[in-house]
Amino acid sequence: MTVSTGQHTVLIVHHESAVLESYSIMLAQAGFGVSTARSASAILDVVQDTPPHCFVIPRDFPGTGSQHLIEELKADNMYGHVPILMVLKANELREVDWTLSAADDYLVDPIQAIDIGARVTLCIQRAHRDINANPLTGLPGNLTILREAERRLNLGEPFAVGYLDLDNFKPFNDKYGFARGDEVLRMTARVLVSVLRGQANKDTYVGHIGGDDYIFMTPSDLVEKVSQQVLTNFDLIVPNFYDADDRERGNIQSVDRKGEKQTFPMMGCSIAIIDTRNSGIKYVGDISARSAEVKKYAKSIEGSNYVVDRRK
Repeated sequence: MTVSTGQHTVLIVHHESAVLESYSIMLAQAGFGVSTARSASAILDVVQDTPPHCFVIPRDFPGTGSQHLIEELKADNMYGHVPILMVLKANELREVDWTLSAADDYLVDPIQAIDIGARVTLCIQRAHRDINANPLTGLPGNLTILREAERRLNLGEPFAVGYLDLDNFKPFNDKYGFARGDEVLRMTARVLVSVLRGQANKDTYVGHIGGDDYIFMTPSDLVEKVSQQVLTNFDLIVPNFYDADDRERGNIQSVDRKGEKQTFPMMGCSIAIIDTRNSGIKYVGDISARSAEVKKYAKSIEGSNYVVDRRK
């Protein structure tokens, strides 16, 4: 995998190194960050490490072919909203049934630098208008989260919602700066996605509400297992974001919301769990209201923890 800096990141999937290099140069010159994958099996690892804002995939991808690969990416609950550009040759345009294709747009090979930059920009802008993805983590944002929760409620099948909030994130951000704070937010997203992907049941969902607030949805019988694993993984990783002296001491000196110096413990996670199986919840607003109440209680407990709303 190669990565260059840029406001948005494009993941190029191709089996030929020369093509990857050519596309990477053109996109980097257009101001995009670039990540690459040479096989279908490598895509998920790259996506979790560097969430892309757009995929570029050739029609003649070896093995399962581009159609199957694109359909798998679009079926993904975490990153299925990311637009996909399919690259094909001019004589192949008539062969594609666009009513059945899951691709969002196409490019004709040989590609010109001005074309790939413009098409990627249009795809990303369209996705932001339609999907409302979080720009930092690439996860679905508020509007998409709302639609997913409504969809699940309308199905009438029980599911659980986990509302995750970071504890002591603001003092960390104030001391170490926004750049390191953003790295913590991206790490939290990767932990959530990794844990949920590791479940045998794929009916899971992750969204980034904004700032240090995330939401995930799972079948009711999985939510506590998932929550505990998320907390364990987060607590193992987060000390690495602190300077050595703060890490050894186990706390930092920063300022509170009144601007006064205070001692703050290391960051943790609080997760409020709402299970529609036993709560009688019928509306998204009920989930939001209950989550806020349970989250407030969870954050009053020292250290990373999850709290299940057991009210009927």
